Amino acid sequence: MADLPKDTDILVIGAGIAGLCSALYLARAGRTVAVVERGEPWGDASGANAGTLSLQVKRPEVLHITRRAIELWQDFKADFGIDVGFGRPGGLRVATNAREVDMLRHSQAEQRTLGIEVEWLDGNRLRDTAPWLGPTVLAATWCDWDSYSSPLQAGRALIDGARRDGVAVIGGAAVTAIAKETKGYRVTTALGVIACNTLVIAAGAWSGEVAAILGVTLPVSADVNMLSVTEPAPHLIDKVVTHIGGILSLKQYPNGTCLIGGGWQGQGGLASGRKEIDHEQLMHNFRVAIGVVPALANLRLVRSWSGFEGVAADALPLFGPLPGRPAAYVNACARGGYSQGPALGLLMAELISAGRTSLPMERFYPARFAS
Repeated sequence: MADLPKDTDILVIGAGIAGLCSALYLARAGRTVAVVERGEPWGDASGANAGTLSLQVKRPEVLHITRRAIELWQDFKADFGIDVGFGRPGGLRVATNAREVDMLRHSQAEQRTLGIEVEWLDGNRLRDTAPWLGPTVLAATWCDWDSYSSPLQAGRALIDGARRDGVAVIGGAAVTAIAKETKGYRVTTALGVIACNTLVIAAGAWSGEVAAILGVTLPVSADVNMLSVTEPAPHLIDKVVTHIGGILSLKQYPNGTCLIGGGWQGQGGLASGRKEIDHEQLMHNFRVAIGVVPALANLRLVRSWSGFEGVAADALPLFGPLPGRPAAYVNACARGGYSQGPALGLLMAELISAGRTSLPMERFYPARFAS
């Protein structure tokens, strides 16, 4: 683990996907960057993520960010020599009753108006495309953009890649105080004090607490998302699978394991620090998964776990300058932030280095909430 430097040009608080990607692109822009993390780098939301990079499940407001992010996920190996376990098999978003079919039709029409090509599948075309789907699946939309990465592989690769580019990544450095200096900030952590010219808060669910140290109020809450992984199995699923109701995320990795998620909530929260499995909710998750892909019922479960995901009050990214705090920014709490992380990191580097972004981002500025 790197030592805490005495000073740096840019200090990023948070070593998840948003923080590490911000640091990577800032370092490539020639800036000196350090990243501090309250616990283990990649140890919470990003490390506990399902790794699904689905374009068609995202809200219309962030489709442009997600599409750019998937391109960047795909290019990590070529651009940085970083293998994040990326795959782009395309994805199916399924519906299992008449109401859900109507919802899926509406979603397809909305996405097409925004330039996202999503193909309708039902009847024989659906069965020919995915014979492993269960009989309860009535229709699905197919999106070529839907992809995945391996969070376990991506975390170590991104940390190592950032360090190769000169970024100091330091764990166990919870921020306890931030003081405005004549130029920049003086940040006190559990490992000591570091001075910086520019500050980026990318602390996920804890971003509200960090912003509060600067006297800025951000409405951030935390979900306790649950995930499960099966034993390795012969080939079962060759697409990313999601559900129109947002209750399933499913894929099979090249090693044969199947990852099952879908936003089902565990027990606990930030105040208590608890993130525990809710077994009743987990059973609901499994029932949905087995109904969509019946062959999953034959597999043994290896592990289930949960992790915090920070969410802003409107479930849109908190991105941009902190009001009234010069040279301080936030990049956090995007619903589906793992998917969008590389694009949000690149856009943050653009904003800090050039004062503008290549995608329109003003609507996500924290000034919409801050007081």
